[in-house]
Amino acid sequence: MPTRRRTLVLLAAACAGPAAWAQGAARESAVKAAFLYKFGAFVEWPAGTFAKPDDPLVIAVLASEAIAADLEQIVASRPAEGRPVAVRRVREGEPLAGAHVLMVGGSREGRLREAAAAAPGPVLVVAERDDALRSGAVLNFVTDGGRVRFTASLPAAEQRNLRLSARLLAVAQTVEGRAR
Repeated sequence: MPTRRRTLVLLAAACAGPAAWAQGAARESAVKAAFLYKFGAFVEWPAGTFAKPDDPLVIAVLASEAIAADLEQIVASRPAEGRPVAVRRVREGEPLAGAHVLMVGGSREGRLREAAAAAPGPVLVVAERDDALRSGAVLNFVTDGGRVRFTASLPAAEQRNLRLSARLLAVAQTVEGRAR
């Protein structure tokens, strides 16, 4: 496994905590929560995204109670890049203002597209659907050989005024919009 990929996988594993690894393999929701926690550090946010250095990174979770619960455990005592992290569980139709990362779970047709359209400002939209990158997600979780991986969309990131780190893109399974 290339060094960069191994680094991100180990970071995700470490964030998932010992309880998730008790039986030798982490629950999928715990691994996804660990990735969500780390993703914010691999994004270049536009100037003014955070008013103060101690403003929290807000991760909103829609339609995925298991991921939200695992994420709450991870962030309970850990800052991200020196910044506090807040997890906000949201229901369909609730305002998404103030979110920096939006995880849209589930597979209901249209949920991702609606949520992505309703998320104002530079929001890192993450999903877990086959058509997620075409529906507005910047990052999408996929399962490959029993392992949680992710794909990325540079056009979606650019549209949201976000720059994804080369380190993040190096470990993505695929990157849509990358120059060949």
